[in-house]
Amino acid sequence: MGSTMHPLMNRAQQSQRGVTLMEIIIVIAIMMILLALTIQSFSKLGAIRALDTNAQVILLELEKARSLTLASKNESQFGVHFATTSVTLFEGSTYDASSASTTVTYFNPAVTITYIALTGSSTSVVFERLTGKTAQAGTITVTLSGQLSGTKTLRIYATGVAEIQ
Repeated sequence: MGSTMHPLMNRAQQSQRGVTLMEIIIVIAIMMILLALTIQSFSKLGAIRALDTNAQVILLELEKARSLTLASKNESQFGVHFATTSVTLFEGSTYDASSASTTVTYFNPAVTITYIALTGSSTSVVFERLTGKTAQAGTITVTLSGQLSGTKTLRIYATGVAEIQ
């Protein structure tokens, strides 16, 4: 009898020596699936945060315009004009895009204003001096576009107070 090994024993010893290529591929595939799920979760979280943030931006611009009007800054009224991808704070009783006193705030590219339902079919809200009231009460709907969907509605009351619903 020589030193020949049994063929089954030789294979068993070889399989215990290392990891096969198939096992490495399976582990990499599992890791890729987990990575994709994690990235998707963070993407959803970022988009939802963008919608919340932009709704807050609109609310803050409305509150700022009302406060400036109540303070009678420059003895003038102030208002907010709504566009699909931005809001504009302006001085005066009507919106003028060419005015030097406007301040435009743009939204996150995934967020748009999709519906404006203000009294008189207006796209602007102007506040009255001394009272802070507005004749342009109604709602503004902000929507998250793309694969993820979501909406926020801002309600503007005739008293000039606004809230996110």
